[in-house]
Amino acid sequence: MTNIGNLLLSSHTLYVAVISSIFFIKLLEHKDELEEFAFNNALRNSIVIDALALLGYSFYMLAIGNKDVSIHIIFLGIEVLATLTLMFNFLELKGFSLSLKITNEKLGSVLLILSTTISFLSSISLIFKLNYLNNNFGIIRYDELILYVNVIMLGIIIPSFPNIRKKLTREEYKNHQREINKKFNIFIIVYLLYMIGLVGYVIYRVTK
Repeated sequence: MTNIGNLLLSSHTLYVAVISSIFFIKLLEHKDELEEFAFNNALRNSIVIDALALLGYSFYMLAIGNKDVSIHIIFLGIEVLATLTLMFNFLELKGFSLSLKITNEKLGSVLLILSTTISFLSSISLIFKLNYLNNNFGIIRYDELILYVNVIMLGIIIPSFPNIRKKLTREEYKNHQREINKKFNIFIIVYLLYMIGLVGYVIYRVTK
């Protein structure tokens, strides 16, 4: 059984070395402007997918109470990043582009408010240790898990807002952008103060 496990690890190591080599060749080779643009889009999309997959796996392991990290998972994360980048790059050069954008500004605002509200409610549950979101088997509570997921989703939603530059005149765009920046700055300040307070509270509870 040990020999089979060693053979599997050796095979996995060989594969991750080969796919990583191909990935680095494509990453570091000289590209024209079109190839550079296509590769950058492919790399961005593959990073998002790979990071979300690894975070999802990590949160799942924490939720079930498992802290062990498998070398195969580390290799798999590298493989997925390299493979998806090469695949997306090929599709980009063939004219098939994968882009995550919210085309409706109102929908984006609704998602932003919904994500923030869920994070706020899960934080309240975490602070007061409400029993209905308690996790008796895992390392983290379910409200912690919801909070972390929503913070990550917030980072995805904000850059996905539609670009309004083409829909408005220059003056209308400036006014609209000024109003958005004002509201967004207020939101960021409130959210940062809230997160600092939450982190301070967690540190206080841990060191108490």
